[in-house]
Amino acid sequence: MSANLKHQLAFHSKFGGLWIDRTDFPQESIRRFGCGEVSAELEGQIRQFEHDGYIVLEKAASEDELTRFESAISDAFLHGHEQLISQVPGIAEHRRVTAGLDRKGTRIVDSFAVLREALDLLSSPRLVQFLAALFQEKPKLFQSLSFDMGSEQGLHQDTAYVVVNRPMELLACWIALEDVRPGSGELQYMVGSHRLPDFDFGGNKKHWNSDTDEPESHNRWARWIRDEGACRNYLVQSFMAKRGDILVWHADLAHGGAPIKDPTLTRKSLVGHFCPDSALPNFVQSMPQRARSYGHRGISYCSGHYDLSTMKSWDQGGS
Repeated sequence: MSANLKHQLAFHSKFGGLWIDRTDFPQESIRRFGCGEVSAELEGQIRQFEHDGYIVLEKAASEDELTRFESAISDAFLHGHEQLISQVPGIAEHRRVTAGLDRKGTRIVDSFAVLREALDLLSSPRLVQFLAALFQEKPKLFQSLSFDMGSEQGLHQDTAYVVVNRPMELLACWIALEDVRPGSGELQYMVGSHRLPDFDFGGNKKHWNSDTDEPESHNRWARWIRDEGACRNYLVQSFMAKRGDILVWHADLAHGGAPIKDPTLTRKSLVGHFCPDSALPNFVQSMPQRARSYGHRGISYCSGHYDLSTMKSWDQGGS
């Protein structure tokens, strides 16, 4: 779709969005689905996603790829890995994964840049098919986190933190590496909250900037999500995933982590953030050399944490 035509269309957000975010979605969906562009199964998934703001692709990750990724991560924590980068929530500094590093509370950043096993999971065929249908072009993977424990993060919208030059053209996925058990700090989401109105952080921007915005604006936004959701009777549900399930959610779907009631329980998962291949993640403004993307199994990928040009890759060239 041309930029001029897209500018003329009406979206739920003043920041635009995907074709499912157009106010004429009912009419547009009839046109697209009537032409036989997608299967009946995919049509049902898209309609549900447009209505609820999320979809669960049951058992969409293969058992073999789940096992290989888990093995690679376990080996990195046991023996260390000279390339993998980890972070602890609340601490800005990143560090290499060293032998014996405590897995609990540690997140691995952009593991797909280093581990083929992560890249394979994040390019699972059914996931790629769904993302491509919403983006109407090749999906670009530009950020990932893998962790063992629930985040306990309050309800939030990714658009406040995960920044691309077209802010509403963002989708995220959560791949369950194990069955989720009650009390493990389950992932939660507020059904329908992707249709909340835009929150004004000031400066006509969709994201919160910790360097320039007051902390109170962030706190006000967090309260606003809860209050507005309650006013609209949006339900907060827990994702009781089975191993291999993939949850995909909308850029503005409010989600977070429930409190961990049983600290002996893990909630192992791999999260990925995607945008259309033609969009640009925010990190390319300060690191334009990282804008180059590589291809793998129907997606492109780039990273703000790794210089992929200096690393082994599994693609057939950059773009």
